[in-house]
Amino acid sequence: MGWRSFSKIISRVAATAVVALSAAVLHTPAAGAAEQEFIYSGQDYGYAGATFDWTGPSSVGNIDLIVSDWGCDAKPVYAYFLFYNGSMRPDTTPTRRYDYSGCDKEDNTKYNNLTWSISGDSITYMGVVVCRDASNGPCKVGGLSGRNPHAPR
Repeated sequence: MGWRSFSKIISRVAATAVVALSAAVLHTPAAGAAEQEFIYSGQDYGYAGATFDWTGPSSVGNIDLIVSDWGCDAKPVYAYFLFYNGSMRPDTTPTRRYDYSGCDKEDNTKYNNLTWSISGDSITYMGVVVCRDASNGPCKVGGLSGRNPHAPR
């Protein structure tokens, strides 16, 4: 391999490295920037998934929730949120959010820009619960979010 060929290869590698480094710098979030959380619960009868932002020690905002009824059983699916307060006691949000589409994984109901807060305590973790609206449920919580960075330790 001649000097010119070697020089061209080095130039290309260097140019590629600069582009890759530039892309990494452009896509790196600023220090202290909040990342959006994602939580979900998927069962054979339905699905609920949500993205949200921690907005304070006792508040959550920018919640986008999707609820999808997968069962072919004439029973709608609903979702609500489970949260753990500062003393790690579980509690739930009071509102059930329904999807009545049934039998179709492509159909769903979206609830956008929701908020949730409590007074007198903090919210430490959140999860989403999906339920079949029947006398025997069932209800199932998915995995929990990461710890609220605003909550006291």
